Parts: sequence; C-alpha cells; structure tokens
Amino acid sequence: MLGDEFAGVLSSDDFSVYADVEVGVLQKCLAHLRRHFKKVLQMGHGNNIIVASAFLDLIDQAFRQHRKWRQHPEELDYHTWARDFKVSVAVLLNTWQGHVGYAAGLLLRSLREKAHQWWYFLDHPSIPPDNNLAERSVLLGCD
Repeated sequence: MLGDEFAGVLSSDDFSVYADVEVGVLQKCLAHLRRHFKKVLQMGHGNNIIVASAFLDLIDQAFRQHRKWRQHPEELDYHTWARDFKVSVAVLLNTWQGHVGYAAGLLLRSLREKAHQWWYFLDHPSIPPDNNLAERSVLLGCD
C-alpha cells in the first residue's frame, strides 16, 4: 500500500509486521503503549505496579501536552517540556530495567531500543503521538 519509496511518517501500533516496513520514520502509537502498561498494572505483582503506574502517568502527560500544543502551538514551551519528558523517561528506564517482570521488561526494552519510534512526536509535534486518525481513516474506508 505504501509503495517502494514512502518517505513520510508511518503512524502505527507496535505490531511486529511494521518492523520490516521501510519508511522515512515510524511513530508508534502511545495509546497502544498505554494499553500494554495497563495490562502490566493489572498483573499486580512486584515492581510492575510501580513501573506501570509511572509510565501511565508519563503517557497521560504526553497526551495532555500534545493536545495543549495543538490548541496553542507554543514551540519553546513544548520543546522545553519534551526535553524534561525525555529525562523522566530515561530515569525510569535506568532505574527499573532488570528489576521488573517479563512483560514490563519487554516494554522497557522496546522503549529503550526503539525510542526514536515511540517518541518521534516529541521533536516533531506536528506528528500525533497515536495512530487514532489513521485507524479511523482505515475503518471509514471499509464502509
């Protein structure tokens, strides 16, 4: 569907099929990431609760800040927040990597190894942090 030379930003969930798609940039959907952390939270054991809660708070903050930017595009404020947000993510990853259960560990590894895909919107706020519009467009095209 994208052709051989798609150079745009592909907004997608984190389904593994997208790993081999050659695109200019991939922005993974934070709504899907949020769902994954909610599942980890519901597992309810060990450090998973602490880590999942912390990441759910950060993801919710990211959605609020991005919505605020869309309503009032203040570049400096947004980029200052984004810089601080990246620090918060790095601190959480460094603190908890290796100290959580299997499911949370997979998410933390993905956040570390594919940060450029999860957090692309932080440096490019014109790109939404989720793929909701893309999913709605596909669903509307199926009618």
